Amino acid sequence: MKTFHEFVDKKTRRAKRQLKIIEGILRKGHMTVSSFLEEEDPYVFLKSNKGQTSFGGVRIYKIGNILAYRIQKEAKTHPYGKAYALDIEGMWEDLIGDRVTEEKAGHKIIEAIQKEFDTFLVKSMDAEKRLRVGDFDKKGDGLGNVMMTSSQGTDYSNLIHTKS
Repeated sequence: MKTFHEFVDKKTRRAKRQLKIIEGILRKGHMTVSSFLEEEDPYVFLKSNKGQTSFGGVRIYKIGNILAYRIQKEAKTHPYGKAYALDIEGMWEDLIGDRVTEEKAGHKIIEAIQKEFDTFLVKSMDAEKRLRVGDFDKKGDGLGNVMMTSSQGTDYSNLIHTKS
């Protein structure tokens, strides 16, 4: 009879193995990845190279039987926000159901994983840009023109007319 400790160790080893594969796939796609597989809760950190964002990248980790990812400020901080599932087994079943060979399915999954994270980072950056513009619009005239207030009194210079 197996002990609970052996069961947990087996699940941890499997999670590390899956995360190592994801790390290799992302590196192959020329993405910047850091490995934290020896942590108590193993994960892989994908750095965002898509421009200026409020977060530094994405943590990829295992929750139960599911691979998931969430945004994270820096490589060694905790993630925050919504977690998204990375359903590789579902991708596999869909492709094999389409009568694609295992080798072709593997290549398509590699491409799909790389595209998933690239798209996620680009969309997140765009969403943050829209939010920042929205903050300016709250101070503006609704057309994107920023209205500035001054505590130095009123500027009457635009009321002076000169004869030409």
